[in-house]
Amino acid sequence: MEGRSGNQRVAVIGAGLAGIAAARELVKRGMTVTVFEKSRGMGGRCASKRWEGHVIDHGAQYFTIRDERFRAAVLGASGDRVQELAAPVRSRTGGPASLVSEPTRWFHREGNSRLVRDLAGDLDVRLETAVAEARTLLRAGGGEFDHVLSTAPWPQTARLFGIEPADLDLVPCLAVALAYRGEWLGGTSAAYAFREADGPLAWTACENHKPGRIAPGFTVLLAHLSEPFSRAHLEEPAEDYPALVRPMVEEAWQLPDGAFVAGFGHRWRYARVEQPLRLPDLPPGLHFAGDAIRASRVEDAWLAGHEFASNFS
Repeated sequence: MEGRSGNQRVAVIGAGLAGIAAARELVKRGMTVTVFEKSRGMGGRCASKRWEGHVIDHGAQYFTIRDERFRAAVLGASGDRVQELAAPVRSRTGGPASLVSEPTRWFHREGNSRLVRDLAGDLDVRLETAVAEARTLLRAGGGEFDHVLSTAPWPQTARLFGIEPADLDLVPCLAVALAYRGEWLGGTSAAYAFREADGPLAWTACENHKPGRIAPGFTVLLAHLSEPFSRAHLEEPAEDYPALVRPMVEEAWQLPDGAFVAGFGHRWRYARVEQPLRLPDLPPGLHFAGDAIRASRVEDAWLAGHEFASNFS
């Protein structure tokens, strides 16, 4: 997309962080941009959900802010609605769990998907609008756009582009939310999250550490399961996930099983990449800028879209 001037019309597929970052930068550079999103809301894997009177992040639990460009964009769009997660993380590899020191974690106080909405601003985003074939959006295919940029997961993008997907190992992740009656049950007040490097419970976090998110009188935890566990149970009904995961969460956090009140499961089929994608040659007018070309952190998704669009001139 290098060497082209303004007055170009660009369709962006996907209203996650990569898509919104690319769209914002393209608009700054004089392009006319329309974002197409098949879901009811923005955010992609930076997903939040209103559930049982709570607001929980069932996708990305938090995000880092290491790149100054990302920092400027986040603070410019969300200001003090972005807050620090100060509580520590417990980690266990074989032996007893211990507290670990890691980079500062951040969250949006209204739900992490709201970060994407803030960044979108007044962009032309068309929700609940699925694209079946990307070429039909191009002028050559009868559409109204000069370029189509997909930020959907690579296997979905390849289908939209009508090409064979390049070899890429995409790792699934099952997510499970569990709600308990009683505030700060078990060890939840002492740590924000628990990480187990060599077990099925890869990550659990207590959403009570995000002020204003959890209804009074409850403790809510969100679990992300390991790759082997997620692959083994990927095709099972999502409603069965809480029963599979509850015993592990309750043991890790010393929660009373009698306090359990509700749970739900979610399947992230394309949660992360093991290695960045080596992008193949794409048909004319079709482009890809998903997080698969970098890494799977929230910040990487934004940078993938921003850096791609920054090369458009």
